[in-house]
Amino acid sequence: MSRAAGSSARVSVIMTCYNEGCYIGEAVRSVLDQTRADCIERVIIADDGSRPDTLAVLRDIERWDPRILVLYGPGGVGLPGQRCAAIAQARSELLAILDGDDVWAPDKLERQLPVLAERSEVGLVYADYFTFADGDRSAARRAGVLDISGAVSRHRARGGEPLVRRYFLNDPPIIPSTTLLRRCAYEASGGFDPAVRVFEDTDFYVRLARVTQFALVSEPLLYKRNRDSSITGGRKDLMAHHAFVALKAAAAEPELLPLVPRRLAERARKLGNQRFLFNDVAGAVGLLKFAVRLDPGNYRAWCSLLAAGVFPGLALRLLGRRGRARQAALGVA
Repeated sequence: MSRAAGSSARVSVIMTCYNEGCYIGEAVRSVLDQTRADCIERVIIADDGSRPDTLAVLRDIERWDPRILVLYGPGGVGLPGQRCAAIAQARSELLAILDGDDVWAPDKLERQLPVLAERSEVGLVYADYFTFADGDRSAARRAGVLDISGAVSRHRARGGEPLVRRYFLNDPPIIPSTTLLRRCAYEASGGFDPAVRVFEDTDFYVRLARVTQFALVSEPLLYKRNRDSSITGGRKDLMAHHAFVALKAAAAEPELLPLVPRRLAERARKLGNQRFLFNDVAGAVGLLKFAVRLDPGNYRAWCSLLAAGVFPGLALRLLGRRGRARQAALGVA
């Protein structure tokens, strides 16, 4: 067992910030208030040229704890570049990521550290999470992520489904703010690619799946905020970014190329379902039609298309309380 993965493990918390002055304090407090805060060696916050109001908040946060280090960037670096800059300043063998507008559950590290302590083959632990609309955590809803930990990384793939394939097709999703990972696995994968500005996490996890195992803590350990000003919030070009990342992965891993239509169909289906919950029926139908063209065998996309395109009112009524809870978590009145 690696000492870094045991009870005496040291963790560097990698945080990012861009004009998130109204959120970053709560995020940092959720780190300092961890039940295993004794394991935290450093809290490194990389700022990407925020406005003066956020910079004032960060200067105040620097005084909260001697372990806090703020990197004041020039701006324009982007989220993956910020993470790379912060990780370059980390000294510990374990890394935990937290975006500046997300909030950890108090026992986040306590629940994940034993996984790495007990399983030397695991390089990444992720978790379920709650999602909530900005300003209304009372409407937080459990996301319900998939467990893909049964698949195996390439160097252990004899007789089992390769992890890279399972991740590529199923994408749990793994939210970066839920993760705890070994630095050696991060470095073996090549780390975050600063050139990938949207879905940089997907690009990273595909490469990470080639070199290490993943594990899941099924309980929610994060509160993830939904807001229009986030990187993906309100964007209309998300499928183009999904396509870029999928083809980038397939270029490096040719066996993934035949799976690209299936992956993109699932991305289109999920985006279509989300547009439907936002009461954008036309946008939902367009995405769901695209999904069934990409993968005519995707029965879930066909069901969603039938519901959104033919019986939208009935579909919303059938969703009932569950549907209203999902809309509330997205901030839909």
